[in-house]
This record gives sequence, C-alpha cells and structure tokens, in this order.
Amino acid sequence: MDSVVRFGLESLTDVAGAWALLWESDPSSTLFHHPQFARAWIPASDPSARPALIEVSDGTDLVGLAPVSVGPDGVLRFFLDPEVTDYLGPISRPELRDVVAECAFEAMATIPGWTEADFAGLDADSGWVEALARAAKAAGLEVQEEPMDVAPRVGLLGDFEAYLAGLNSKLRHEIRRKERRLAREHEYAIRLSDVATLDDDLEAFFRMHRASDGPKGHFMHEGAASLFTRIASAFLRHGWLRLAWLESAGVPLAAVFSFSARGTWSVYNSAYDHRHRELAPGMVLMAETMRLAAEEGCHTFDFLRGSEPYKYRFGAIDASVRRLRARRT
Repeated sequence: MDSVVRFGLESLTDVAGAWALLWESDPSSTLFHHPQFARAWIPASDPSARPALIEVSDGTDLVGLAPVSVGPDGVLRFFLDPEVTDYLGPISRPELRDVVAECAFEAMATIPGWTEADFAGLDADSGWVEALARAAKAAGLEVQEEPMDVAPRVGLLGDFEAYLAGLNSKLRHEIRRKERRLAREHEYAIRLSDVATLDDDLEAFFRMHRASDGPKGHFMHEGAASLFTRIASAFLRHGWLRLAWLESAGVPLAAVFSFSARGTWSVYNSAYDHRHRELAPGMVLMAETMRLAAEEGCHTFDFLRGSEPYKYRFGAIDASVRRLRARRT
C-alpha cells in the first residue's frame, strides 16, 4: 500500500469523486464522513489550522482516506470540528482497516509541526478505535483511549408499531398521551421540506432556534446558520435531508433537522415554539419522525451525540463514542 499527504483545502475537493466512491464501500462510514459534509464545513474551518488529506492507495484505487489538520497548538486532529460533527474518523474498505491505519500513521510522520494527535468522535462500533490504537503503538507513540460521549440509538424493529410494542408500557403510554393531548388542542400535520420550501423553512427554523432559552438560543448565530444552510442544500440534492415540520393551520410548532442514508435516520438538531411548551410539540414531532423513518425502511434511529434526557423517553440505548490520543515520545 502507498500513502501520500496532500496539503491545503483544495485537496479536500480535488478527490471528491474518489472519496465518495470509497465512502460507498465503507459500511461504517456516516454522512459526516462524506465529502459533501467536508465541503459544507470548509468555509467555517479555522484559517490558522493547516489541513491535509491522507490518501492510501493499492497502486490503482483509493482504499483509505483521512482528512486531518494541525492547529496552532501543535495538535493533529481530524479536519472537521467535533462540536458540529458527531462522528469522525478515516474511511476505508472494512477488510483494510489495519493496513490503512498503519499507512495513515506513516503518512502522519511526514506532517510537520505536531507533537500530539487528538482523534475525537470515533464510533466504538466502527473498528477504527482499535485499528488506530494498534497502528499508533506500532509507530512508537504513547496511546491513550478514553470515552468522549454517548450516542443514544433506537432500533426500529421493522415498523413503528413494532417499535412501540417493544417499549415498556410507561414509555409507550407517555408517547401516546402527548400525541392525544396535542391533537385535542391543535389539528396538526407533518411535512418534510423540499426544494420549493427549503429557503423559507430554514429561516423559520433559525427563528425558532433563536427564540429558545439558554445556550440553545445563542447557538444559531450567522456562522452556524450558514453551515446549516450549506449542509441542507447539499444533502437535499443528494436525497439525504429530512427537515421535518409539525404545523397547525400552516404555523410551525416544531422542527427536526435530520439526515437519512443507509438505513439510518440521524437527528442533527431540533427546535420548537416555546409558547406551546406545555403541549410538547417537539416530543410529538420526534415520535412522528420515527414513524417516517420506519416507513422509509430505516432500521436505526440515531439521536447522535449527547445524553439529553428526552432521548431516553423513546427507549434509546447508548452507543459509545471514543477519543484516541497519541503522543510522540
């Protein structure tokens, strides 16, 4: 296997076609690993960091890839920001995990200016934690693995009613109770954004977000809104965006910003009208998006990173997200 390092932001777009093909061959990769997500992030990336793309080939085809960057603090990280990217890591054909990890660390040794690697956002089920740890140790680095976060997930069991039947009676009753209570107060409908509605829907989503209490209300600044707009536009073109709305008489009460690909529906962000907090429109819409996911044939409903209590009211079970640190001795 051969590994090369290409420096500069242009490296992240020059190989987008080969990157997308490789992504298709890696069943553990998520939409956060797709070049379209990296392209959306580029305008928001730290201009003081030095990006590089590690490519591993078998002499003919690209078999492994890892976008990284070295910050002004001398730490080598995956290129994307873990604050807005729930899963991070390389991609490769699954049978080549260890070979690609070894080649990646060989390539990293040629990148100047770093003394420590901090690889956050590794899905514990992907196999990359173990492969990278073995490769780092073989390269003579001191390695430390630690938990970073959890990503609660729900198995949809084939259809929504089967999912509900699998819940304990208390959770199932609570979901049904909230649906009935909202329906008594408001005749509501569920819809998904499309090309014709996306621009207006995003503005409505941002307004709803900014009206939230506490840190959530400050999250959707202009930079974050621009990132969400780029992600939404790119993912809608590829058929991955699921921006779901709960509306009453055309007035939005809640929204869930999600993605769907490879049988997994991923909840990236959400907001609701706090004037109707007592009716729990956000919780009702979350249940409805789970119904949509089941009808679409999704087998996994991923709430992504974070242990917010509402996720467990739907019976979510934690998956582990890990961090790997490797220090040059």
